[in-house]
Amino acid sequence: MPTNVTIHYAKAQEKYIKAKTREEKIAALEEMIKEAPSHKGGENLRKELKQRLARLRQKKEASTSRRSFMIPKKGDAQICILGATQSGKSTLLSKLTNAKPKITSHAYTTEKPEIGTCDYLGVKFQMIEIPSTYRPVFMSIAHCADALVLVYNKKEELKEVREVLEGFRIQKPFIEVSRDEDLDTIKEKLWEILGMIKIYTKEPGKKPSKKPMVMPKGSTVQDAARVLHNDFQDYFNFARVWGSSKYPGERVGPEYELEDDDILEVHIT
Repeated sequence: MPTNVTIHYAKAQEKYIKAKTREEKIAALEEMIKEAPSHKGGENLRKELKQRLARLRQKKEASTSRRSFMIPKKGDAQICILGATQSGKSTLLSKLTNAKPKITSHAYTTEKPEIGTCDYLGVKFQMIEIPSTYRPVFMSIAHCADALVLVYNKKEELKEVREVLEGFRIQKPFIEVSRDEDLDTIKEKLWEILGMIKIYTKEPGKKPSKKPMVMPKGSTVQDAARVLHNDFQDYFNFARVWGSSKYPGERVGPEYELEDDDILEVHIT
């Protein structure tokens, strides 16, 4: 045992020695890092513990090393919530969505991904909370997500989750969220980093649809029309646009680039 350590560090080290599962070892190591001495020797100790923790997290268990855990995408975008244990991931998921994850004061309460649906102006975000054990079998979900939410209480936690993403080579757009963030602001930030636009379609003489069509930024009338009509190439005539157009209901061609909240009326022959 290193010299000049506290009784709390000693207890955490004892937990690590007695740990039988990977999750228990991770929890004990995190506690050892937190309780490591602040002197120069403690810095070296903390560095060695962090390296050990990283190796433990990235080590693939034999039972999961050859498979991944996939969650079918539902809604307009799939977003993963990640963060250290007790950072507020489950609380955020419960506030943003219809999900009811188990929330306790104990570390590593979430053992499997929790899923909920978040509504943003008619756009549906599928929100997935990833357990803080960062098991490879669950981190594969983040590989396929459209964006990430990194939840934290302290900056050290934020640094830790970024290192985890680096270790798994996950490069996705993300936002950073602390416990006191406004929910509407979180939704707005997510929408911004997703790089999408909302298009409201309408039929001649009728009101626009309430549910928007979600498309990538830079999409044209042609792109939207292909989604609306399989026979676009043969029967497209013209379209009218309200919003980004020079005047309401301007007649435009297939190459017209749509913008967020545009209303689109496609005419086919």
